[in-house]
Amino acid sequence: MMKIILVDDERIALEHVKSLLPWDSYDYEIAASASNGRTALRLCEEHRPQIMIVDIRMPVMDGLELIRAVSERKLGVKFIVMSAYEDFEYARQAIAIGSVSSYLIKHEVDRDKLLLELNKAKESWESDEKQRRIERSEQLMKVLMGAEILTMFQDSQTAPPYAILLIQRDSPFSAIPSPLGKTVSLQSLDYASNEISFCSGQSDWQLIGEFPLNRNQFIALFSQKNKTMSMQRRSFEDLIRSTDSHLKQHYDGSHSFYYSFQCHDSSRLHDSFRKVEAAARHAVFSGENSHLCADELPMLPIDYETHPTAMPRTRFFDELIEGMNQHDPAKIESAIKRSFNTLCHPQWDLAGLYETIHTLTGIMNKRFAAKGLPEADPFALGEEKPLYHLEEIMNRFIVMIQRLCSNKNELDRLSSKLLRALQYIQSHYHEDINIEDVSRSIGISPSYLHQLCKRELGRTFLDYLTEYRINQAKRILNQEDAKMTEVSARVGYRSPQHFSQVFKKTTGVLPHQYRNGAHSL
Repeated sequence: MMKIILVDDERIALEHVKSLLPWDSYDYEIAASASNGRTALRLCEEHRPQIMIVDIRMPVMDGLELIRAVSERKLGVKFIVMSAYEDFEYARQAIAIGSVSSYLIKHEVDRDKLLLELNKAKESWESDEKQRRIERSEQLMKVLMGAEILTMFQDSQTAPPYAILLIQRDSPFSAIPSPLGKTVSLQSLDYASNEISFCSGQSDWQLIGEFPLNRNQFIALFSQKNKTMSMQRRSFEDLIRSTDSHLKQHYDGSHSFYYSFQCHDSSRLHDSFRKVEAAARHAVFSGENSHLCADELPMLPIDYETHPTAMPRTRFFDELIEGMNQHDPAKIESAIKRSFNTLCHPQWDLAGLYETIHTLTGIMNKRFAAKGLPEADPFALGEEKPLYHLEEIMNRFIVMIQRLCSNKNELDRLSSKLLRALQYIQSHYHEDINIEDVSRSIGISPSYLHQLCKRELGRTFLDYLTEYRINQAKRILNQEDAKMTEVSARVGYRSPQHFSQVFKKTTGVLPHQYRNGAHSL
């Protein structure tokens, strides 16, 4: 709703303008009225209207002085000037200032003419505001990246204290670290900023600017409106919850929110930005739909001399291998849990997590190879749900390794011929292979291979091949920003359209929807 302030030294004139329209019905709100320019200037700074309807001749400060004062403060107001006199010199001076939308003669104004000029002023304000937002966001991006000093905030409402918010689309954890996302142009933003309801029902925080950090992340900077009060953390968390609710209504998947308060020093905004960015990189430690204050999270680099408990986890891996050799599920679980516990204390150790996953996967696949079984990817199992949280990853490894060491392991009962067939599929899935190619490679007939798949796997050859290809596609979609034509080719589909059809039939969603978090598993 557009805010309007009426300014006229004649009370009758003010009441007449108010009576011309059902303002709410046209999405306008009369926020305040004043009888002179000085009072109107104070009200303008307090209410931040988009439009002011101003009389020219007034005591204390006339309309032209008011327009100049508001324009100098760069408050972005559009003016509709009204006068009882057909004074074209006043009109010329008012229009020359540059923020005047129209000039009206009081006795000629009726409902239709006023509404027409209001809509023209609204359209002009929205056009200017779009450009102002782009300029603010571009400068804010440079400030937070540390490439420019803070010069964009020059009035009391956008002064410290600040709060910075990073919104991140939740996506499954990938065992392969992805490079930091590059910034993108504002026009290519997935989250349209004018669709994110940051301040719905919120009066304590002023949105200063926002920009996309990459395809899955969005940054917004806020200023606390009431500078005399202590930091309003509770109200900011209310703002986050309101924003989260809005996103759930407009976007598939969930989002996490990481925020930091920088009280009084604008030169430290870059540090606050790095805090929330680091918190987002450590999302696996908090899981889906997190609302976390980055100032309080344990993400400092680990000093192994100061914290001997954070020493390498070799001893736990030795215990794990011992438990595997003894087929002892309790010892396997204990070793894995103790290893993962060191990743959280004394600090979150993301690099250590990648190292642990790599080591555990290697230990597990070495045992698979010794059994003549194909390798397994803990993050690409079709029958399992995507992993978002550290504990989910830990439990996945516990279950897989316990199952591997169990005498009831179903894969142990697979025939050598079928194992060779599966190994061939896993080595050649990206090629245009069929059951004839695979059966020929292992020296059996296609019909016999079909029988082996049905009897030992409980599915057809094509079902297994399709499942394996789609799982590999999921891994690529989770870890890379590859084009769909490239993804389809890399998993053995010459036609991207056919790939999309098979992917949706298998997962319930299209590939691009899966990449954006719309998992049906």
